[in-house]
Amino acid sequence: MNYYFGKILTQCKDLYNDINPATLTGAIDVIVVRHKDDSYRSSPFHVRFGKLGVLRAREKVVDIEINGEPILDLRMELGESGEGFFVDYLSLASEQLAKLNLKPGPNEAIFSVTTAYQGTTRCMCIIYLWQCDDKIVVSDIDGTITKSDVLGQLLPYVGKDWAQSGVATLFTKIFENGYKFLYLSARAIGQSRTTRDYLRSVKQDKVCLPDGPLLLSPTSLLSAFHREVIEKKPEVFKIKCLRDVKSLFPENPFFAGFGNKINDVYAYDAVGIPKIRIFTINHDGVLRGELSNTYKSSYTNLSDVVDHMFPPLKITSNEYSQFIYWREPIHDLSEADLHKVLEPKEKDSKKK
Repeated sequence: MNYYFGKILTQCKDLYNDINPATLTGAIDVIVVRHKDDSYRSSPFHVRFGKLGVLRAREKVVDIEINGEPILDLRMELGESGEGFFVDYLSLASEQLAKLNLKPGPNEAIFSVTTAYQGTTRCMCIIYLWQCDDKIVVSDIDGTITKSDVLGQLLPYVGKDWAQSGVATLFTKIFENGYKFLYLSARAIGQSRTTRDYLRSVKQDKVCLPDGPLLLSPTSLLSAFHREVIEKKPEVFKIKCLRDVKSLFPENPFFAGFGNKINDVYAYDAVGIPKIRIFTINHDGVLRGELSNTYKSSYTNLSDVVDHMFPPLKITSNEYSQFIYWREPIHDLSEADLHKVLEPKEKDSKKK
């Protein structure tokens, strides 16, 4: 009993450190897209150090390492509120991004500042190098991967599994069919470490969530809380964030979106995700398709027909199956098609 009580106190302390305005430090993952002409475009770099920790930072310079190698060609400094910014330019040009020597997929970036009293303070993010023809599936976190908006944020701190049933298997099957995953939340930048740790901790039947960039609000915790809880307009941030990502690609990269609120639907629809592939789930695990008010399913049922809704994008010699061989090119299903694909599975599940 003492062990569990001590664990709860320790985890609650970590939670306090993450939401304490004096220690709000974090960095948001970055997406870099390589085009066919070998040019590069990237989403914004958002780095923030807790204000009290950087007031006496030496020269207020941020050191950057990527994959363990120091980056000397980029100069980042700290603003008065602890936000990092590149000197002399708002965003990195293609030539500067090329010099980062990124490898395809995830690259670990570490940002650090040295202070007089606290020594060196670090935060990290992942820079993802993607291709210009990649297709993206967007997923909200709170209430979508977790079962509840609020409890989903708190229970992971005390070791409680609060993930939606079947979410890891479904997302992994979609990922294995060649789609990239993007995790989007209106949580504040200071919660980046704990949110990233939570996503990595989700494990169901020995299956974890697929890797992918985590995009959060670059504002403070209080601003993010006010926007989502008081104003109830998290879609304002999400639409802007997704439009930033969309602008990196020559064509709309968004293939599908998973959420739990009408605000998520607004955001996904605003960036051109087809309604046939916008899904919302409630706290009971009931999954609905935005195209049909009568369609009800679950992550598990959708997982059984994943090749119909998320056809494999890239086929190697070892990936041929009867379904793939006869599959027609990707097209948007109608509402009638949706029911034809999913209803047999629903009936089968009822019989069981």
